Amino acid sequence: MKLLIDAGNSRVKWAVYQGESCAARGAAEHHELDALAEAWKNLPLEGAWMSNVAKREVAEALAQAAPCPLHRVHAEKQFGGVCNHYRNTAEQGADRWLAVLAAREICQGDVIVACAGTALTVETLTAEGDYLGGLILPGHGLMLQSLAQGTANLNRQVGEVADFPQGTQDALASGVMAALTGAIEGQRRKLAERTGRGPATVILTGGDAARIAPWLAAPLQIVDNLVLMGLHKVANS
Repeated sequence: MKLLIDAGNSRVKWAVYQGESCAARGAAEHHELDALAEAWKNLPLEGAWMSNVAKREVAEALAQAAPCPLHRVHAEKQFGGVCNHYRNTAEQGADRWLAVLAAREICQGDVIVACAGTALTVETLTAEGDYLGGLILPGHGLMLQSLAQGTANLNRQVGEVADFPQGTQDALASGVMAALTGAIEGQRRKLAERTGRGPATVILTGGDAARIAPWLAAPLQIVDNLVLMGLHKVANS
């Protein structure tokens, strides 16, 4: 059995695989990591693979909890038919790279990989397997938090998304959604201009995927646990 760990900015998601079958999975907030040692201790694990973009203390706690050798996965220049054009892969979050590797398994055409969590990352992958790089911007909650903390009058309940908001609450909801979806659709448009092909498929994952999806154009897929899928690919290479 192989333990796969996705340590994100807000919480940790994990899964245990026996071959291609998922035997167990779970999630924990950063303050709940002590419970993971108990959950994992009796599993017949041959190894663990981790993507970590959280603080160092989180990675250290997970290394202590894992009852087997822990492999920390990092971005690479090339893997699984994908060529990474990032200038310095050492500075790239492993979660972004792993999401791209997973997307390559799901779709062989042009792809925009959007991970909507604490931050929104938008990655661009061509049908030829060239990962061209991507965007990082605040996620839905962080955008609203910044407006609430950085202005005098915008710390208020969010309204509904509308084409022409006619109230401040709706303006907040609509402005944040326009920023998130605009980043995704903008990269999709730029990729089509570069390749001369039709619109790429957007593969959307993360806690805010369902919130964002209705405001994006087709083709679109929501795929849960994309980073864990990428870890599974690496662990079985």
